[in-house]
Amino acid sequence: MKKILLFLMTIMPFVLSAQKDFKLVEQSAKKRPDWCNNSSYTKGSFVIKAEKSPSIEEARNKVMNMLLKEIASSVAIKIESSTENSTNYSYKDGQANYETEVQSVITTKVANMPAMQGISLSKADVYWECYYSKKTDESYYDYYILYPFSQKEIDEFIELYEAQEQALYDKINKYRDALGNIDDINVLMENINEMKSMIKELGEDDPKSNMLKNNIALYENVISNIYIEVLENKSGRLLIQLKHDDKVMKTQTLPQMKGDCARDFNKRHVGNRIEISFNTFDCYEQDDNYVEIKFTFGKKKITEKISINI
Repeated sequence: MKKILLFLMTIMPFVLSAQKDFKLVEQSAKKRPDWCNNSSYTKGSFVIKAEKSPSIEEARNKVMNMLLKEIASSVAIKIESSTENSTNYSYKDGQANYETEVQSVITTKVANMPAMQGISLSKADVYWECYYSKKTDESYYDYYILYPFSQKEIDEFIELYEAQEQALYDKINKYRDALGNIDDINVLMENINEMKSMIKELGEDDPKSNMLKNNIALYENVISNIYIEVLENKSGRLLIQLKHDDKVMKTQTLPQMKGDCARDFNKRHVGNRIEISFNTFDCYEQDDNYVEIKFTFGKKKITEKISINI
């Protein structure tokens, strides 16, 4: 321990000396404005400081990113305070991180809103300083901005956010409400894929992802309960259709076929039905002759083993 303290005492003068080597060599105004020392949000304005950037361009980019994050976070805090009692959020880490997690989800969404593109440093008061070290021939910039952002603008962002959220809820509910009227398996699959894409965009922490997962489970349950109905079973020919309860289901998909003796399968759509023809030359009446019909819809498989007439 004494060796560590001795080492620190030895290098400290050099560290302090290196820090003092950097001197203010340029500034955007003769005097640093008073607002540079204020808190991050005061009197309808954000004060943002980006420290020790290697170039003025990087300083601008850094302070802009910090500003967008501050605005998004401020809007998120306001939204959370008005929605936390009516929205059911659930997270892996439990209730302890409720407030932080909710703000994180909302902040990310606000930051991605198109309205954020209207945020520009042209609206801000700007002050910067350049520091230079002769000893190391290095320089850096400290960049300050005072960005006006009123309560009215916060309220406008909240309205935009809530409208955006409501549109998503409406879309999710539309998927659920439409399920009972869908008679096309391809539409079922398209809707499932669209909802999965929405989950990726929203993220697992968003409570609407659970709503989408529930919808997907309902859709997949419908597909799981679709069955093959045989309408005709003649020598070398089958006519089938897919059904869910009493509803005939359309499909653009043709089945895979397998037989113990049947060969040379041909399949075609006839309206909402599927006609299957095949060669029974190798089949014998005394045998238990069958064909297996299999449809694949995503991860769901629908199969039927049918005894055929010779």
